[in-house]
Formats: sequence, C-alpha cells, structure tokens
Amino acid sequence: MHRPLCLLLLTLTLAAQDTRFQPQNEEFPGPPDPASFSEWLADIQHWRAERRIRIGYDASQYARPELKWAQSSFIQPQMMVEDRFFYDPVARKYTVDRYLDDLEKRYGGIDSVLVWHTYPNIGIDDRNQNDLLQDMPGGLAGLKQMVADFHRRGVRVLFPIMLWDQGTHSYGEPNHEATARLFKEAGADGVNGDTMRGVPLAYRAASDRAGHPLVLEPENGLDSDEMVMYNNMTWGYWRYAPIPTISRYKWLETRHMVNICRRWARDKTDDLQHAFFNGVGYESWENIWGIWNQIPDRHAEALRRISKIERKFAQAMISPDWEPHTPVLQPSVYASKFPDGARAVWTFVNRNEYDVAGRQIRVPHSAGVRYFDLWNGVELKPEVTGAWATLSFAMEAHGYGALLAAASAPDGPFLAEMAALSRTPLSSYSAERRTMPQRVVEIAPTAKAKAAPAGMIRIAGGAYDFKVSGIMIEGSNEIGVDVQYAWENSPRRHHAQAMTLAPYFIDRFPVTNAEFKKFVDAASYKPADDHNF
Repeated sequence: MHRPLCLLLLTLTLAAQDTRFQPQNEEFPGPPDPASFSEWLADIQHWRAERRIRIGYDASQYARPELKWAQSSFIQPQMMVEDRFFYDPVARKYTVDRYLDDLEKRYGGIDSVLVWHTYPNIGIDDRNQNDLLQDMPGGLAGLKQMVADFHRRGVRVLFPIMLWDQGTHSYGEPNHEATARLFKEAGADGVNGDTMRGVPLAYRAASDRAGHPLVLEPENGLDSDEMVMYNNMTWGYWRYAPIPTISRYKWLETRHMVNICRRWARDKTDDLQHAFFNGVGYESWENIWGIWNQIPDRHAEALRRISKIERKFAQAMISPDWEPHTPVLQPSVYASKFPDGARAVWTFVNRNEYDVAGRQIRVPHSAGVRYFDLWNGVELKPEVTGAWATLSFAMEAHGYGALLAAASAPDGPFLAEMAALSRTPLSSYSAERRTMPQRVVEIAPTAKAKAAPAGMIRIAGGAYDFKVSGIMIEGSNEIGVDVQYAWENSPRRHHAQAMTLAPYFIDRFPVTNAEFKKFVDAASYKPADDHNF
C-alpha cells in the first residue's frame, strides 16, 4: 500500500543528491550565461567533492615521480611507423631527428609520441601485436635505440595495445604481463589502449612488478570515474559547444592529462580553443593510417603558441584551484584562471568571428603585482580602482589570449619570443588544408613476347570502363582521402575512367610458394635485412 510513496521518496532523495549541472560523457557544459557563474561553479565543485567520496578517491598515482611527465605532455601525435620522415628504407635506419625537426618547424614540437606499429600488418599472419613490435626494423635492439633517440630529444614514447586482437599467436600469458615486460625492454614510457574506455588496473600492477611503471592512456575515455585514479592520461573525443565545455576527468583530478583528438577535422579551431581553455593537450595526428591530413598553417602556428605557453606554465595548468569560466568583460570571450601560489595564469579564447580589443577582465589587485600579456609578450598597465585592476588587450577573431599576474616577469627570453611570434597575426596564415599529392612512378616495360609464355594466356585488351571506390574505413568523401591515379589531380575515394588496354599476357594461376622459391634461387636474391625472410 505504501510502496509507491516509498519509491517517490527514494527518487526525491536521489535527486536531492544530484547536482544541477551534470557532466555529459567526458565534458561539463559551461554556465548557460555569465549571471549563472557562481551557482554553476559551486554546483560542479559539489559534484567533484561528492564524486571523490563515492569512488574513494586516491591521488597517489599522480604523486609518483616516474609518472609526472604525463602532466605536461601537452602535444602528442599518433604516428605511423611507415612515415617517411621516421624511417629511411635505403639507409635502413630510424630518422627520429628528421621526424622531430619537421614537427618543431611546423608547429613547435611534441612532448610525447604514440608509435603505431600494428596497422596495416596485423592479421596478415599469426603474429600478435608484440611480435610485430619486435619485428620492426633492427629488431629489439633497433627499437630500443629508436626510443632512446626520442628520449634524447625530451620526447616520451607510447605504444598501443589492442585487446581485440584475439586471433593471432597466443602470448602464453596475460597480455598485461607480456606488454609490461616488452615495453620495459624497449624503454617505452606508456601504453595507449586502442578503442578502450580505460586501461585495466592489471597493466598498472604488471608494469610496477616489472620495475618499469608505464603511464596508462586509453583512447575512448573511462568506463567509470574510479579509473581516473590510475589512468593518468586519456584522449578526448569531445562534442564542441559555443560556450567551452570543461573536462570531466581534469575537473575530477587537475593533474590528469587529456589529449583532445579529432583526426579528420580540417578546421582545428574548436579543438585548440577547448584544449587551451582547459589547460590540456592536443593529439596532433596527421598521418591517419597512411592518409595525410596535415594541420593547416594557421592552426599549426596557433598550436606553436598555445603549447609554448602551456609548457612554460605547466605547473599552473595543474592547479587544484583551477577556476574555469572565470568572469570576463566581453561577450563570447571565455577564460580559465589557474592560480599558482603567489601568481596566477589566465587562458582566454575568443569565440567571436571578429577581433575583440579593449577591457577584457577585472581582477582583485594587490600592491606589487604586475600583469603580463603572455600571448603578445608585453607588460600591461592596469587600470587600478580601489582593490581591483582592469586589464585591456586585443584578441584576434577565433583567437587566443593569456595573462600572468605575478611580482616579476617570466624568467628567460619567453616574453621576447612571444612578442616576436605575435607580430605576425594568425590571420595572415592560411587555414586551407593542403593535400599530399601522389604520383605514379614510371618503370621500364618488359620485352614484348610474341607468344604466350608457359603458364600464361593472352588477353586481347580493348575498351575498359575503370570504376573503383576506395575502402579506407575512415574519413568521408573528401579530397585527400584514399589514392590518386595518374589522370587525377588529387587523391579521392571514388574513381572512374574510360580506358583502352593494350593486349597483355597473364598467369593462369597465382604464383605458388614453390615457383617463388625457384625465382629466388635463380636470382640469388637475399634481402639486406633477412629477418623473417
């Protein structure tokens, strides 16, 4: 008789424990309007406090010195081992310096790299993902030297794990044990969990037992908030909004690093603005399974400046007192405040389609505090009224800004370098994406035979309607996706051409292993690297 009433009371009790501004997947929506800021901030602070209690939060993994590098790993590309800047097949050596020099020149360099060694080879034979890693050029010794070359340049190295890989050679032991041992031998720094929503705790325990702790970085967020306690990094596939959203995981633990990823995007504005606003990182992925999606010049230059500021003030970016959506003075301009002891850093994004200048923010003022426009590399003269200082500066359309309040200027040449960069506005750089042209390499034709060689038949040739559509599993019907044939001016997914084929001979059956063996013996062929040949 009283059951409906009990259910109603239970529902009301649960609702009373909830916060008004709930996270949506990996993100918290921002305050709906400036007037809601105080209520919004108090609400999400309450969510964080309660959530930490509910999950029994333990922050010890973020205090470990060997894992702290992840907290400043702002820029991380996923790269393919087939990248031509990464390996020289003629010299048969890794060219890590060439690869890194290119990234430093184009967008300011990287902090870590995810080396993707599995696609497209996995499944061709029974080798598992760790077999393929050890079969990279030079074997394990070459792999260790390649990782050491990255370390020499201050870049941390991650390799992927694919727990869906169930049809290849059995490890004979749990994947986490095999991975921890191999990654230790290679000198790797972290694990990226392909398609995973959280790398299992077993990988943390296994790498600790191996005496070589690995940072865990899943691709698709986390299945539960508890997992943030031992997954020090995540990727972020976000749904962008005009009012910047904030990272659920960074809000729960401000030392957690998110690398925002949207690999097929051409316009990187949303990605970079959300990353800078949150004080988190960016997955600068350009070689997508062999398809090149280069970061346009404007966004590459924005990335250079964003990462330069974040690296300089990395300690501020992990502030436990982070205040997202701190009040500002201009519409559609948003800021985050990162207090850092006696100083504070603000990151700004201008979501307007037009430049915004003049008064931007009003902050509490104390005697002896100076203010610096970090984006433009200059000291600001505040308008001081009583206990408040109003700061004025300019931001480009869809641009960025950053402030420092401190007793002294940043050390070193940082301000001078930012001033030199800002003299060239972002708007002067092209935002157009350039596709990577492909070309057919001509080879000399074989001598023409007068009759069909043994085992072959003659095809008469003639008119042929060539039609094919690419099978690249990602990307849409955009220029640059898939391949480019000789009659086309760019790579694309769909191809059609009326052709005339000359007569030719073709084998009746595919070449057998025995026939190939005869060819190899007759040619006395031996590859320079005969591993697995």
